[in-house]
Amino acid sequence: MNEMRAAADIAKLLADPLRLSILQFLTWGPCSVAQLVEATRASQPNVSNHLKLLREGSIVAADKQGRQTFYRVASPEIAEVIAALSWAALGPDAAAASSTPVALQEARTCYDHLAGRFGVELMAGLVEAAAITKPDGPWDTIELGPAASKVFRRLGIDIDKALSEGTRRRLAFACPDWSEHRHAHLGGLLGAALCEHCRQQGWIEQERKTRAIRVTPAGQEALGWLLHSHAAVSQIS
Repeated sequence: MNEMRAAADIAKLLADPLRLSILQFLTWGPCSVAQLVEATRASQPNVSNHLKLLREGSIVAADKQGRQTFYRVASPEIAEVIAALSWAALGPDAAAASSTPVALQEARTCYDHLAGRFGVELMAGLVEAAAITKPDGPWDTIELGPAASKVFRRLGIDIDKALSEGTRRRLAFACPDWSEHRHAHLGGLLGAALCEHCRQQGWIEQERKTRAIRVTPAGQEALGWLLHSHAAVSQIS
């Protein structure tokens, strides 16, 4: 009963259109109040009041950077709920018509995993290499494939360590990609581990104050064997 009450409280917080809009922008990256005001075209007091409610409900968290405060979605689970609501409301066809900036279409992070054309092609490469199973549709659970150990060892990722993380988060799933409609990128614990590994190896670089990323020459060399044959990616419908 307590869990249902907590879920109902979260649902109430997500029921307001402006709060949901704020959260959608935050899944693209941390934002200041000023950035959210510009993005939503709402007044500063209105945005601030909604952020206060979202913080009290543990939906968003805040980080101080110098004199500014940046807000972010508090957990991967909340980010997944927001993405699922958007997908259910808009559908894949409407998502294709969204005004996603070109840099974000090419390569970005979706909360803590890789997205955009780069993320979609990378997941397609992992499927083709039999490192992971092919999903049947959006949000479908993804399992490790027969060549998982070999492929992830080549990438330098310790699969056993990723599996041993003490979390209720799913290992992997097909996260719908808004700019590459009808396709998905790799979400979940494995997607986050892959993104963090790419970052630590210097294969990707985060653009300042945005979710856009740049694949470095080192990244192109390290990941090219997974990406080169995936100009057309496996469709999920």
